Amino acid sequence: MFCSNCGNQVADGLSFCPNCGTKLAAQPDIQPVIPQQPEPQAPIQQPPIQQAQAPIPQQPVIQPAAAAVKKPFDKKQIIKLGLIAGAAVVAIAAIIGIASRVSGGSSDKALFNDGLVPFRSGENVGFLNKDGEIAITPQYYTASDFSDGLACVCIKGKDKAQFGYINKKGETVISPQYDYASSFKDGIAEVVIGEYAGFIDKKGKFIVDAQYKYEDIIYVGYNMFLIEDSSGDYWTLCDKKGKKINETRFDEPEDSTICPLFNEEWGSDKYKTDWKTIPLKMETGKYCYINNKGKTVLETPYDEAGYFCDGIASVGIGEYSSERKYGYINKKGEAIISPQYDEAGIFSEGLASVGVDMMYGYINKKGEYVVSPQYDYASAINNGVGIIREYSKRDDDYRYGIVNKKGKVLCEPQYDDIDFCEDNKHLLFESNDKYGYLDYKGKVVIPNEYKNATEFYSDGYAAVKVTDDKWTVINGKGDKIWNNFFDKVGS
Repeated sequence: MFCSNCGNQVADGLSFCPNCGTKLAAQPDIQPVIPQQPEPQAPIQQPPIQQAQAPIPQQPVIQPAAAAVKKPFDKKQIIKLGLIAGAAVVAIAAIIGIASRVSGGSSDKALFNDGLVPFRSGENVGFLNKDGEIAITPQYYTASDFSDGLACVCIKGKDKAQFGYINKKGETVISPQYDYASSFKDGIAEVVIGEYAGFIDKKGKFIVDAQYKYEDIIYVGYNMFLIEDSSGDYWTLCDKKGKKINETRFDEPEDSTICPLFNEEWGSDKYKTDWKTIPLKMETGKYCYINNKGKTVLETPYDEAGYFCDGIASVGIGEYSSERKYGYINKKGEAIISPQYDEAGIFSEGLASVGVDMMYGYINKKGEYVVSPQYDYASAINNGVGIIREYSKRDDDYRYGIVNKKGKVLCEPQYDDIDFCEDNKHLLFESNDKYGYLDYKGKVVIPNEYKNATEFYSDGYAAVKVTDDKWTVINGKGDKIWNNFFDKVGS
């Protein structure tokens, strides 16, 4: 069948499109999972509104792209996106665009997690070891990368598809029984039964029972959860028992950066992010920061707030996003660069990408331009370089290149796309529908001869598509590490 929203072909047994998250129309030969209805939760008592204190304008972290658009938090969509990244839509692996392969940033993000990588053979997914040998026989409908020692797998039954978990020996640790499930992170995973979400530990024991509709509970990390009040008017910060741990009434989050299960950057030290100081939107529409114990450490009358990266957070002020201006604060809430930009990215390696009148450049921590706004796009700095984009009249399309921290162009904008790799040695590029790799000086080190390709991961390997339907794995020199070919390698 096909998704009515995005047109993506969807395999039988799924209730939601894994590409866009749209709920699918029921199929006559597949019955939806009917969950056991849990006891309804007690309404959360309404705490008093906490008033703002010190002035702190703030904005959500704009990930490598400074021009990223902030979108409302849609839990249904995020769960499905999390399943794409976590519970692996290896099963529906049509060619993935390079934009979907933005580096997650985790220092341990490897191709071979726990020494294994998912692969597809026909309609089934299994796992290979580094020698290209089958370590776990293909038998799953979908399978994620290993995370926290477990991989989320999906079994397609006669009437429904269900998710569970296996260890690296291929042994079932948590039997397939959920409609959806995320990968484990920090010993916790989100599972969905019908319309209800719960959170389990690595033994399958519920940390939080599946008693909340999945759009009504969000994992904030550190055993903290935002739970929507039964009135639907506000959200409360609770512990794993559902007990309120902060008197502030929060608004619905506007993005997924606070949810570690669906935020690949979570825990990464790539941008020196302070993950223990978390920006949350209050019921007033303004932002505050909480610590990893749930205590409010900073309040603000401003309209957006991002994580502190390299000791600085990007902040925004303005009731409407179209009028909003962005600047930066330190951890005391002091404005170190006044709100003046249309877009403001994170600080990385002493620089931040900012946008003015739809053009982007780089500033230092004094707010001085190091590279004046002149590009259609400028990424966060990574390993001394930034990815920039210019419009080409000749090609009637955008072209990507790279610059160093002084603004020197190392690679003229000439490629269809460029993306950072996890190994900090390569940049993945696309040209004429073929993929290859650059070094950080802009030199082609592995020619674009592949039909598709992943980034190079922290373990020094990348998966590449060598023909229309076969994949293999290469090392940092571009050499194939085995002679075996598979229908798909990697999640």
